[in-house]
Amino acid sequence: MTTSFTIYGYDDNPRTRIVKIVAAAEGIELDQSLVVPRKNINKAAYMKLFPLSLGKIPALEGPDVSITETIAIAYYLSKLNHKSHLLGSAGTLSQEALVLSYVNFANQELLPILARWFLPLIPGFTDPAPYSYDAVEEGKRASLALLDKLEGVLEGVEWLVGNGPTLADIFVAVVLSRGLQWVLDKKWREAHPAAMAHFERVRSWEVVSQVIPEFKLVEQEPPNVQPAKVEI
Repeated sequence: MTTSFTIYGYDDNPRTRIVKIVAAAEGIELDQSLVVPRKNINKAAYMKLFPLSLGKIPALEGPDVSITETIAIAYYLSKLNHKSHLLGSAGTLSQEALVLSYVNFANQELLPILARWFLPLIPGFTDPAPYSYDAVEEGKRASLALLDKLEGVLEGVEWLVGNGPTLADIFVAVVLSRGLQWVLDKKWREAHPAAMAHFERVRSWEVVSQVIPEFKLVEQEPPNVQPAKVEI
């Protein structure tokens, strides 16, 4: 009998995408319950089910599990069948710890810092991120500095841990894709060949292309101006 799981989130959300990629790699089927917090789509009902989420997605629900937090969900699904060795090809504790260190970096450092740059510039939210010209400029400066460090780490590296894709690669590439979608334009991409080679390697992986057939890439960095609020 197939175990049924439900993910709460929406397709364009990077953390939702990460969980769906992990599930695809492990051969786990997910139903999706639509929740878009910044558009107030099903947010109230979601928070009743998962009050400690504070409205943040995704969450995972199954026969014996009901959890929030992307890292916990990805770790759980990676261990459930242990089919794709997403915690390290060698299966050692040291590899698993290294994978989790990259996962934490992507989720808790890279994404929040990038979001300080791109999130206030995204149009169409009913609950937009607070906008400040100076804050966006500081987010841009911090993002570019951190991404330069990542470029150095990725130079000459095929996969971040071991000899195959792991949660480390999934988290780093999907988080980077959010920046590529909104602010990291063609000029930035040409100046960061190692980061882009790693990103292309991950996105061409069959399970990633299955979940995300096409990644949107911005051609030119948008101006630092406050987007119009759109009511839906």
